Amino acid sequence: MRIQVPIKNRISARANYILWLFLFVICFSLQSANMASVMQFDRGLIEQGQYWLLMTGHLVHLNWVHWALNMAGLMIVAVFFSLYGSIVDWLFVLLFSALITGLGLYWLHPELIWYVGLSGVLHGLFVYGAILETRFYPISGYLLLLLISAKLFWEYMNGPLPGSEAMTGGRVMVEAHLYGAIAGLVAVFITWSLHLFHQLVEVKNGQQNAQNDQQDQNPHR
Repeated sequence: MRIQVPIKNRISARANYILWLFLFVICFSLQSANMASVMQFDRGLIEQGQYWLLMTGHLVHLNWVHWALNMAGLMIVAVFFSLYGSIVDWLFVLLFSALITGLGLYWLHPELIWYVGLSGVLHGLFVYGAILETRFYPISGYLLLLLISAKLFWEYMNGPLPGSEAMTGGRVMVEAHLYGAIAGLVAVFITWSLHLFHQLVEVKNGQQNAQNDQQDQNPHR
């Protein structure tokens, strides 16, 4: 059954477009300035205390083809999923996916020396968006989740999709896709829990205000 997207979500989407545009401009500027060697995930520098490289490595790319592919993925997120959450929700998912992906690569792959690219984060955004889409457009939402799961399973069993490394000009770290997807899944439960808590607080406050109003209208004599 299809559920109409609330009007407040449509209003929030406009602010979300600013977030996606801001991210696009940052990635474009860094690529233009050839900042990959400075901001990439670099294990040696991270071990020396430059922990921000766990996050900034997602913003730089191998080359313009790599950048264009990731920006195309970002555009899909912006066009199809922006309606499903506020700018705070999406900013949290973005940062959470970046952090979990970076930490996953650092802790679980000691052989990995350096890493660049937004693809891990994009998988988190896609999973988050697809799960939320199931609330409004179940068929397309579940179909997208199935496709993402199939892609991750293929990569786990067979490595990168055919032709992906040839297009980007470097090794595709498929583990980053998995960690990003897991982060997107966890982010759904975190944001839903926070929204539920906020709603419960509002209901409780509303009931308390109603009781206070009733007492004011019927004072004890």
